[in-house]
Amino acid sequence: MTIRELARICGVAVSTVSRAMNDRSDVNPETRDRIRAAAAAHGYVPNASAQRLKISATQTISVIIQGELGQLLIEIWEHLERLFADAGYETTVTHISKRSSDPESVERIVRGGKFSGVVFLGRYGSADREASALLSRRLAEIELPMVFCTTVDFSGADALHSSVSVDDQAGVYDLTSHLLSQGHRRIAFVGAGDERDREHAWALRLAGYRTALADAGPDAGPEIIVPSLVDAQLYSMANGYESVRAWLASSDGVPPATALLAISDAAAVGAARALSEAGLRVPEDCSLVGFDGLDIARYSVPRITTLAQPIAEIASSTARVLLETMRSPSRALEQVWIRGRVVPGESVRAV
Repeated sequence: MTIRELARICGVAVSTVSRAMNDRSDVNPETRDRIRAAAAAHGYVPNASAQRLKISATQTISVIIQGELGQLLIEIWEHLERLFADAGYETTVTHISKRSSDPESVERIVRGGKFSGVVFLGRYGSADREASALLSRRLAEIELPMVFCTTVDFSGADALHSSVSVDDQAGVYDLTSHLLSQGHRRIAFVGAGDERDREHAWALRLAGYRTALADAGPDAGPEIIVPSLVDAQLYSMANGYESVRAWLASSDGVPPATALLAISDAAAVGAARALSEAGLRVPEDCSLVGFDGLDIARYSVPRITTLAQPIAEIASSTARVLLETMRSPSRALEQVWIRGRVVPGESVRAV
């Protein structure tokens, strides 16, 4: 029995349950008695460690980055650090590699840090949906303000945390539509990951690609999927390079597509290298687009067309949601989706 489950049973807010169990005077006596009776009937025991954590919390916000660490996350973290400093908070950052990531490690960091709030930046949870759902419930029990940034809680649990993310699906829909408007009818998606991770960013982007082709009708051409070969670093240059190199080798060096839509800017750069080694030019022989809008795409030759994530807006929305939740812990959860924009480069030509 968690505090959120008890709140649902009693038909009150989580904060009301917390105040009632702590015998606060700002709770109606009848409501307090009803909540305490329900707690006794259902075996609810207040989380003592969470109470101690709340009492001793410092003016520190923790940013936890789990899994792959890329330029996008670093830039967002730099923005968050400035925004939290302006609000009077110090910021710590903890990186948990994919290899050592597990629910127990994440929970231990959150419980032991005595933070005022937590931002989960980037990947969250694991491929084990049951373990991720359990982690979400355990984190919710701590009653510590948390926001997921650049991702949602894809553990399969009910929404227990606020989140701020670019609209991955809409972004790739726009990129695919851009390629279709240039006459491309054989567009390959580079970066499909493990089906167990079907709610992660790559899967949302794949869904946007598929929806754009479907909406364009039969003349849009078939789906062409280039699977990832470097799952540990899905959004990396290495993955784009290795995946496209293997794909080209299987097609005798002739790409069965006129355009590649890479899962990220870094993957697009890797894909461009694989195309070059095969004697293919971008965009003369094959057009190429990425996703993120990072410097690596802007300064590549040719400059890569990309979907720019509004990094400053993502960071400011994350900071706003967390700081408001810290001031009003009982406020409603927020799921913020931010639309990116297509930034044309030199890597796409009309066909």
